[in-house]
Amino acid sequence: MKSYGQYCGLARAAELVGERWSLVILRDLLVGPKRFNELRQGIPGIPSNLLTSRLRDFEDASVVERVLDGRNVVYRLSEYGQGLEPIVVGLGRWGARQMDVPRENEVPTDNSLAAALLTARTDEKVQAFSVEVTAGPATAHADVSATAVSVATGPFPDADLRLGGSSLRRLLADGDIDAAISSGAVTAKGPATLLKEFTRAFSTPLDEVAHNLP
Repeated sequence: MKSYGQYCGLARAAELVGERWSLVILRDLLVGPKRFNELRQGIPGIPSNLLTSRLRDFEDASVVERVLDGRNVVYRLSEYGQGLEPIVVGLGRWGARQMDVPRENEVPTDNSLAAALLTARTDEKVQAFSVEVTAGPATAHADVSATAVSVATGPFPDADLRLGGSSLRRLLADGDIDAAISSGAVTAKGPATLLKEFTRAFSTPLDEVAHNLP
């Protein structure tokens, strides 16, 4: 971990989380504790030795801890590390403002999709429901309470609502569920009332400049 040589909280934070892949690792751990191989497989492109190095740095800084889960060792955010949640969520919302269609070679992962649901939760008070979302190769689900959300990766067979399709990002931006479904850009299975609740519960604004990207 490289030091900026400054007695500054922002500089110290950048030392801890500003290295390449660091925020992506923390994003996945915000979704839930994971074994090393789960982290590696869930982050395409990260070299194993670099993942090991980043996790070691996080442990040394008391951001991440290793614990036993049955017979397996898993990595999870420490109490100190959990304080990063509003920061990572805020950065996710900020980055998503100019993120319309995926760039070449960009694909969603189960963890990035789960994190997107966490990031997109609004302050609206809604009816409680569960939702499973599929985007390309990725699937995640969420339990939505009146004012909060918990997320996880993978399918949820008992979900009250299921959504999928190529325009979920646009749906999170404009909330026009009827147009998304009628055009075939989004598929949905579940009560119409919950479709409306979904658009109230989840929203990620999209800047006008993003609409103009090729």
